[in-house]
Amino acid sequence: MKVLYISHDARLYGAPKSLLEFVRGMKKKGIDPVVIIPSKGDLQIELDKSKIANVIIPYYSCVYLGEYHAGDYVKYVWTNFKAVMRIRKLIKKERIELVHTNTLAVSVGAVAAYLLKIPHVWHFREYLKEDFDFKRLNAEMIYKLVQKSKCCIAIAEGIERKYHKEYGIKPVRLYDGIECSLYEYPVNFEENVKEKPELLLAGAISEGKGQWDAVRAVEILVNRGVEVHLSIVGNGDPALMKALKRYVRRKGLTEYIIFRPFTRSLQKLRVHSTIVLVCSRMEAFGRVTAEAMLSGKIVIGTDTGGTVELIGKNEERGYLYRYNHPDELAKKIEYVLLNRQEVIKKEKKAQLFIKNLTDMDYYTDRMLQIYKKAVIK
Repeated sequence: MKVLYISHDARLYGAPKSLLEFVRGMKKKGIDPVVIIPSKGDLQIELDKSKIANVIIPYYSCVYLGEYHAGDYVKYVWTNFKAVMRIRKLIKKERIELVHTNTLAVSVGAVAAYLLKIPHVWHFREYLKEDFDFKRLNAEMIYKLVQKSKCCIAIAEGIERKYHKEYGIKPVRLYDGIECSLYEYPVNFEENVKEKPELLLAGAISEGKGQWDAVRAVEILVNRGVEVHLSIVGNGDPALMKALKRYVRRKGLTEYIIFRPFTRSLQKLRVHSTIVLVCSRMEAFGRVTAEAMLSGKIVIGTDTGGTVELIGKNEERGYLYRYNHPDELAKKIEYVLLNRQEVIKKEKKAQLFIKNLTDMDYYTDRMLQIYKKAVIK
């Protein structure tokens, strides 16, 4: 079966990273994939390495932040119209049997599939409003395209509930498959007991990702005489990055908090960390949480969305705190540092749990079932 995949981004994080890994898995199962991306980027490089066909077609997302002006809308409509025409042509040329859109943030694949009357599968990976504060463009059109899709896939229970209510459909809940061998690392008690504990917070620099919580928690701990070191890794909002760095300098925390740009070698930083922080306001699934668990690292995360699903409501596989409460985060960090025997048990439990939950063979088998059902006339 020849399947066309639509990615909303060419950067290799989050949804595009999940797309790359599962398309590799689908290729092993006999699917002939073609991936469309809106620009050059790391995703294209990795697709080429894996000998997966890919095409660059510029288009805009169907969601936006802040205000959207008439000029922006004209540009969006014209660019996406041209993209849909090119995608239609590609579908015919390559004899595509099914289109799979990787995120709700882009609709050009769904439009092209609808116009050609071929099956469309839509992956729901985000809350939109709750996690990124996104608003939809052409919400009525998106509603109709969702109704026409053969299957909608929700990556977590909370996502399933939201879109069942919003669109009146029943999405298939399917947690992301992950190439576990890329991240699995043995839980090691001795390695995690360090004189200067290392904290890691990785993700886009944005208000919703909770960098302020981490910075202020470290400030509280340092003022209390608890020496910890925090690495904040990622690119994003320049104004926020500037404000964070200015605050760190003003509070005399430069010895304890460092900023690193996005790196494709995050696993090296992760395995040398004591604690991984997930401070997002809302994560749909929380791939960074899953990767940390596979790496045998304890996670302290916010008590919202997919983070709770992975850690557990009763903190069975990690620890939770309330978003925008850095004092609670500081207490959890200190608790983890003082209770290593308890923590090591949770790390082992979390690693086993996430390996089973994200098994790539199971994931690709389920996806194949969805595809086969979708193409039946």
